[in-house]
Amino acid sequence: MKTLAPIYKDLVLIGGGHSHALLIKMWAMNPLAGIRVTLVSPQAETPYSGMLPGLVAGHYSFDDTHIDLIRLCQQAGVRFIQDSVSEVDLERRQVLFQNRQALGFDVISINCGITPNQSVPGVQSFATAVKPISLFYPRWKKLVTNLTSQDHELPKSQHIAVVGGGAAGVELILAMQFALSQNRNVQAPLLFHLIYQSHIPLPNYPAKVQQKIKKILDERNIQLHPRSEVTEVHNGTMDIRQPDKLQPLAFNALFWCTQGVASPWPEASGLSVDSHNFISIKSTLQSVSHDFVFACGDIAQQVDRPNPRAGVYAVRQAPVLYQNLRRYFLKQTLVSYRPQKRFLSLLSCGDRYAIGSRLTSWLPTISGQWVWCLKDRIDQQFMSQFEPSESNSTKIYQHPFAALASLLSLSTGTGAAAEKVSTAIAGKDKNIDLTGNSMRCGGCGAKVAAATLSRVIKQLHSVDREGVILGLDSPDDASALRIPTGHTLLQSVDMFRALVDDPYLFGKIAAEHALSDLFAMNAEPHSALALLTLPYASETIVERDMLQLMQGALSVLNKHNCALIGGHSSEGAEMSLGFSVNGLAVNDTLLHKNNLQIGDQLILTQALGTGTLFAAHQQLRAKGCWIEKAIEAMLLSNRSAGKIFAESKANACTDVTGFGLLGHLLEMLEPNRSSHAILAARINLKAIPALAGSLECCQHGIFSSLYNANSEAQRAIVSFNQWQSHTHYPLLFDPQTSGGLLAGI
Repeated sequence: MKTLAPIYKDLVLIGGGHSHALLIKMWAMNPLAGIRVTLVSPQAETPYSGMLPGLVAGHYSFDDTHIDLIRLCQQAGVRFIQDSVSEVDLERRQVLFQNRQALGFDVISINCGITPNQSVPGVQSFATAVKPISLFYPRWKKLVTNLTSQDHELPKSQHIAVVGGGAAGVELILAMQFALSQNRNVQAPLLFHLIYQSHIPLPNYPAKVQQKIKKILDERNIQLHPRSEVTEVHNGTMDIRQPDKLQPLAFNALFWCTQGVASPWPEASGLSVDSHNFISIKSTLQSVSHDFVFACGDIAQQVDRPNPRAGVYAVRQAPVLYQNLRRYFLKQTLVSYRPQKRFLSLLSCGDRYAIGSRLTSWLPTISGQWVWCLKDRIDQQFMSQFEPSESNSTKIYQHPFAALASLLSLSTGTGAAAEKVSTAIAGKDKNIDLTGNSMRCGGCGAKVAAATLSRVIKQLHSVDREGVILGLDSPDDASALRIPTGHTLLQSVDMFRALVDDPYLFGKIAAEHALSDLFAMNAEPHSALALLTLPYASETIVERDMLQLMQGALSVLNKHNCALIGGHSSEGAEMSLGFSVNGLAVNDTLLHKNNLQIGDQLILTQALGTGTLFAAHQQLRAKGCWIEKAIEAMLLSNRSAGKIFAESKANACTDVTGFGLLGHLLEMLEPNRSSHAILAARINLKAIPALAGSLECCQHGIFSSLYNANSEAQRAIVSFNQWQSHTHYPLLFDPQTSGGLLAGI
């Protein structure tokens, strides 16, 4: 029997910037055995900055300009955790968050970008920062909607202002002006204002570029406000200081595109930063203060070769970052990154026209529609790298750096080279197994080590629950409960393997899923036993994963006043988690599954589609935003719905899970003990709520592995051939994880 190679070290990538996106692609082509890679990002989709003006102008769609991080990580075998970092504990080597368990690491790389300086009073309340794009773009779309809406009368003119005269501000205002000028539904006259502190837009560009841009801005009737500093922003007006006066300027929409600033958390964490709070790095892309911290892109500044903020550097840093992270784990000499002295800068002008120049070169300025076509081709080629390959089963990208990997002569993690890599990574660990040839014990020999288990339990803080005589803090072989008089004890068990990479999130989903059986029967959760399997790994990794899993589960159990009283842990090929849950119900108040009455109305509380969506996710055919919404649905508690049904005197209730809507409905239609009536139900297919993307996945024939077995229930449908062409029909058999409740009332 062969097993998977254990995990020995954690590499955590903070931020989904260009460098990390390219790094993940290269790592997928040549992973380093024994190293687990995790990407942490607040957004599931990261924008490609070069195409954002085109997105605003209407030349590209949202999908054209964004890298789907969830799908990218799924294809590359990288864990994805969607959250914002609040700080890094460099001493304990933990990434800290506001609302979840800290994430342990051995090495981190930071590529989280920057945001416009919003220190001017009133900016955060009355202006829209261009970054992050996830906040800017919806507000821009809302502005377009308001300007084209016929529901209300607009003022005689609309003033749209952009603060910032750099490349980003100039491209943005030209894109906005073009998009709105092409929209025939915009009725009100529009006045555009560009406010900047320099004497001319694009102060760091050659004079010829400045002249061309100023001419274009004038031709588009964009009012320029040079040598202007915004001192304060109010609701609808801003105060502008000019060399000879201070005056107000009215606006209906204000977009903030000033020089970028770094997030404060790197400095607060103790990393060495420069005078502008950018992480100070060496030529090896390592922090000058902590060698296990790497940084790149706009958030970092190389001490010996300072550079302006430009995405081209992040792209060029990616191969060096890839090499040095591998070399660091392998204890090899690191290589140096040398920033290019010249690069071609291409500025889009709203329409399909662009200007190009080499900022530090004597080469002439170029412009025209053909320059825009050149820029478009470069941008499209960059984004095409992140599209899944035709062969989804291989989970390999069509990698543009394959030749680079070959030149570097990096190990593929097999044979004698793999053993050498394993020793360098795992050190003196006795369980070294990079090739996967050694045997792992079964039975009780597969349990998690006692010392590891003890350390985790000491960090778990379960709620105290009346009636728990012996619980998590007891050394006894079993837990003990006392059932209060007048109550009925309910027990249920659920367990499944991980369907998301984030162990903390998986713990929450598994707990919600297990508790749903109790809520469906009008019972209050009382206590729970955990059943978990963790992938083969070093003790440090096992401890990290177990703590993530159980803290996630406890956040749900504690919320529902359910005490964790014990459990069982083991190691295996993949992560799984389940719970045996106990619930209490006042005698004679239970909601039963098969107590439907003639005339009852069926109510379904949540949308369907998790089965087909996660099947598509495995095949790299689901959008990251679909998976994001599906996870949100799986984290919804059924407690409130169960209480409402009980208070409303529902006759029957169940939770919709693995057997799908139709399978669980058929269980409800079975005759109960007191009645032998044969019941039937009528379903309005169009009324079945569907999760985003689920209908598209079904239409493409993407189904869960349990779908075929569930679909055998269609024999119970009268004239089902008339239904099969309906778009919602497959959802009847789609297995749900942590689904909603179905009740008859």
